[in-house]
Amino acid sequence: MLTICGAASAVGRQAIEIVVHRGANALAPENTWASADSALHYGAAWVEVDVRTSKDGVLFNLHDETLDRTTNGTGRLADMNAAEVMKLDAGSWFGPQFAGLRVPTLAEMLDSLQGRARVFFDVKRGTPIPALVSLVREKGFADKSFFWFADEQMLREFIRLAPEMKVKVNAKDIARLKYWQSVCTPSYVEIAPELITKKFRRYCHRHGILVMAACQEDDTSQFRLVIRKRADLVNLDRPEEFLPLLKHP
Repeated sequence: MLTICGAASAVGRQAIEIVVHRGANALAPENTWASADSALHYGAAWVEVDVRTSKDGVLFNLHDETLDRTTNGTGRLADMNAAEVMKLDAGSWFGPQFAGLRVPTLAEMLDSLQGRARVFFDVKRGTPIPALVSLVREKGFADKSFFWFADEQMLREFIRLAPEMKVKVNAKDIARLKYWQSVCTPSYVEIAPELITKKFRRYCHRHGILVMAACQEDDTSQFRLVIRKRADLVNLDRPEEFLPLLKHP
């Protein structure tokens, strides 16, 4: 049975593991230690980390290609050296109480989550796969994580270099999932909650694939649907809104 922070579903269904999209980003600045800590407080089992690379090859946790929206810097992360990125304020834009937060390196982020959460890596285009694989192994997260690639060629490179690590694919139906099964061995599939059917869920479980419902952004209207559809995991932004529904459906 899957559990969330030791709490089982109140209605006898298996519990749903919470995956936080950029951390609890309605409570603290996204992709920072603060948003990750807030997410863990509200039952998150997994923290999403967006992987991007600086000009000098340091891996950072940043969603956007540019630094403009979530820091006091400007321009592309890929055009700046790590030392420059580490001087930026990644918290003040959200609120004065978060002034001084930095864009965390991937190594720092993994250190902060060690023994506290597992990690969902959203690997952005341009990320050096060998460096990522090496760091994940070094930090002990090879068996405490899964990975998603928007770029299929990067996915293919990853499964060659790290066949033991788990990957997530996106699919709207069994036919699309079968395509991905011809490319790799998915451990997770992400799908809109309204598209989850008993047939889809049975197919996934028969092939060792867990179903993750996609409920990102601030719309919480589908949270109850996720529970009714019996997803294995839910990828969301508002764990503080979802956890009470699990406890009191």
